[in-house]
This record gives sequence, structure tokens and C-alpha cells, in this order.
Amino acid sequence: MKKISFKIITTLWITILIAVVCGVSVTVLMIISQKTADDKLRQTLVAAAQSNSDEMEFSNGIFEVENDFVYYSDGVYCDLFSEDGEYLTGETPHTLIEAPSDLEKVVKKSFEGKEYYVYSELLEFTKFEYEIDVSSGQVISYESDVTPVNELKPVPYSETKFKNGISTAEAIKAALSHAGIKETEATIIGVQIPVYTDRQVFKIEFTAESPSCKKVYIRAVCPAEDVKTMFTNIGRSAIYLLPFFVIIAAVGAYIISKRTVAPIEKITNSAHAISTGSDLSKRLETNKAPREISNLADTFNGMFERLYTSFENEKRFTSDASHELRTPLAVIKAECEYALSDNADDEERTQALESIEEQADKMTALVASLLSVTRAEQGLSRFTLEKANLSELVEGICDKFKTSKGIELTADIEKNISINLNNVLITQLIENLLSNADKYGRENGIIDVKLYSANDKVILSVRDNGIGISEEDLPKIWNRFYRADVSRSETEGFGLGLALVKKIAKIHSAECVAESEIDKFTEIKIIFKN
Repeated sequence: MKKISFKIITTLWITILIAVVCGVSVTVLMIISQKTADDKLRQTLVAAAQSNSDEMEFSNGIFEVENDFVYYSDGVYCDLFSEDGEYLTGETPHTLIEAPSDLEKVVKKSFEGKEYYVYSELLEFTKFEYEIDVSSGQVISYESDVTPVNELKPVPYSETKFKNGISTAEAIKAALSHAGIKETEATIIGVQIPVYTDRQVFKIEFTAESPSCKKVYIRAVCPAEDVKTMFTNIGRSAIYLLPFFVIIAAVGAYIISKRTVAPIEKITNSAHAISTGSDLSKRLETNKAPREISNLADTFNGMFERLYTSFENEKRFTSDASHELRTPLAVIKAECEYALSDNADDEERTQALESIEEQADKMTALVASLLSVTRAEQGLSRFTLEKANLSELVEGICDKFKTSKGIELTADIEKNISINLNNVLITQLIENLLSNADKYGRENGIIDVKLYSANDKVILSVRDNGIGISEEDLPKIWNRFYRADVSRSETEGFGLGLALVKKIAKIHSAECVAESEIDKFTEIKIIFKN
């Protein structure tokens, strides 16, 4: 079964996510819109009722509705009812006439199968205006209005007394008495003496709850169908637009996922080309890739580098082994052919077997050396480094090492130098350095070994006064199968000793330095970080 593309999976997940988000958003939007509309509707109904409350009054005991009273505006009907629930006036359809209830709340009610939002409020006439004749003290006119008490502020007035009339206090008393209100129950808002052409009066304004003025209910009504239509339109629009949002989201998600996956596909193609091609040295490009993709490419490149190194080491090992084994194998074959011929006697056959044994030992030593170098090239992961006393290790190896050709070995070792090392590898490194110095050393010469610390570094030096190395050949001594000039050396080696030293030093993060002059000296330094 073919696996689903990452682009398709990403597109589906993003599309589903956006569809869910859109659905939730539309639902939340509808809820918020419903609440907002309810609040707006309530404000509209309350405003309609309160704006009309100023357009009615009791004038001289008669209830009057002024011409500015708005019975219908912007879909809102306003009606008036008496304190007993009797319908007084309004333009609401007859089917909506019902005594107010649920005061100061917006409620939904049904009238003959239709729903309406209703707001009702009880109006109390608490502000009074009286005109009292200055001369006789009689009430000339009076009226009461619906006015919130907290909107009225008392205005200071002065006490006035007319010579042939009444005083301010007497006028206030007459007004309160006519209204049937005690002085302790009223709040005087102001007293004025306006100028009239025919008579002079006291104009007195006060607030109080009067038993003589009946309360009135005002009711504002709005058809629920208008609000429902608005929400139906919003919901229908949301339902129509949602598929388009989902389609746009799917297309956008596919484009995004395609662009996201493009670097990965490029890496895949490049990796396939490297794995199937003949050039394993190629690497993946990471310059323009995002950080995560670049990290992935770097990981692949690191893997390719290790594989390439392993392949190269294997090729080099095969090439080197076949090259070095060719000569001893040729000798062995020749000796075998001669020993098996009719011309060879017993003594010659014995000499042939001895020659074969010698070549076999040489091949065994060669293969062992090659394996040591190859293992060292496989890196640090195969070896464990532990803190150890390098001074004691070097001193012990020097004491046991046997020189040849009358060479004297001297050691100048600083005490108690400890570094992180692998005991087996460092032992092989030191032995190879000593063996190399002994092999190419001068007859009755000297090998000088030093171990010391300087500038946060540990330096191991092995110096001989042997045949030396030319300046142009000095960089080559670390290569496999490099040999000094055989014509100037009595001993022939494989040329793997210093190559192995280089590999072991690398495992210990150490540096190899070589100095030499022809027929004077050769000094190899291994510099460890302390």
C-alpha cells in the first residue's frame, strides 16, 4: 500500500484545524452578536420609553400627553397604561394591547403566534411646579412632571415678604397644602418671582411623592422578527462563506506544505544521487535551507562523511595490503615451485621452507600493523579515555625498551603529569616512536626521551641522532608506507609506525610535530592539551 504524502497529510490537518477554528469563531461571533444585539435592543427600547417620559404631565390635575410624544419610530411602538393597567393611548396594533409586567426588563412575549420584545417602566410624577398669587395666596396653576430626582439640584432662594400680600414661606406652605404633601416630605428646588403683566406670583418648584398624581406605565414594543431576520442573515452569510474559507485554507495549506517539503525533497533527491552515484564525496547543500532542514542536511552530510571515510579506509587498506603482500606472496610462490621441482634436493627444500616461513611472518606483521592503523582511523568512539599518570607510563616503557646497535636511551621525565588517555593506544604510540628512532638511529647513537608541561600543554619528545629526513620528505612521514632512504638505513620497515602514531594522537586531540636534518637528528613531538 502506497503511503500518503506528507503534503496531503499536512494539508488535511491544517484544513481541518482552520475549519474547526472558523466554526468555533462563527459560533462565538453569533453568541457575541446575539448578546450585542440584545443589549442594543434593550438600549433602544429603554431609550424610546425614557425619551417619551418627558412628554407627559398632570396640569391642573388633568393628565396630558404633549404633541412631541413619539408613538412609533424605527420599529418600536410606545403605549401608555394607567396605574390600574388600563390602556390609555398608543399606536400599537390591537393584538399587542396587554397590561405591562416584568418592569424594567426586556422580555420576549408572544401575541397571536408572533413574538415581540417588550420593555415596561412605571412613571411617577415627582416634580411639581406651582404658581401662587402674591396678594391673595391662592393657587393660580399647577402641574407635575416625570423627572428623575437625582437630576434636580436645589437653587438657593431668599425669603421675601410683600406688604399687602404673603411671604415666601406662606407661598410654599400653600403649594404643599394644595398638593397634600407635608413639608418634611418635600424638597424645595427653587422659588422665583417672575414678572407678569396682569399679576405678580410666586413660582415654586419642589419634588415629592404625591398621593394625588396617579402613576403611569409606559411600554416599548419591538417585533422579534426584525432581530431574528438580522441573525438569520448573519448565520446564512457565515454558512455560505465557511466553505470558501475552508477551500482557501486548503489551497493555502497545500502551497505552504509544498514549499515546506520542497527542501526535504531536494535533500532526498540529492541523497539518492549520492547513494546511487560513483562520487561519494558530494554533499547536500544547506545554504538556503531553513534551520531545521539545514540541521537535517548537516546530519546527513556527517553520516555521508563517515561512510565516505569508511569506504576510503577500506579501499586504502585493500590497496595497501595487496601492494605490500604482492612481494612476499611472489617469493612464497617462487620458493614453492622450486621446492616442488625435480631439481631441488633436501637442503634446498629446507631453505625454501625457511624462506616461506620468513615471508609468512613478514605478512603477519604487515597485516597486524595495517589492522592497528585501520582501527585507529575508526575514531574515538571505539576507545575510552581515562585520567592516568602519563609520567609513570612513559618511564615504565623506556625502562623496558631494548635498543640495538649500541644505542643509548636517556629519559628526562617530569613527575606526576596526568592526562586523559587510553593506556593501550598511548603505549603503542610510545613504542612506535622508540622503535622508529632505534630503527633509523646511528650506530652507538643516542635516543633522548623527554616529557614536560609548558603553557597548559604536555609535550612528549623522542629525539635521535640518526640518518635524518630531508626537508621535502618531512611532511610525508605521516603517510602510510613511507620509508626513509633505504640506501642509508640498515633496517627496512613497513612505513606504518608514524602513520599509526598520527592516528593515535588524533584520538587524544594531540598534535604531531616533526623536525629533522640530514645525518644530524630527527625529533618527533606529541603535544597534548592539558
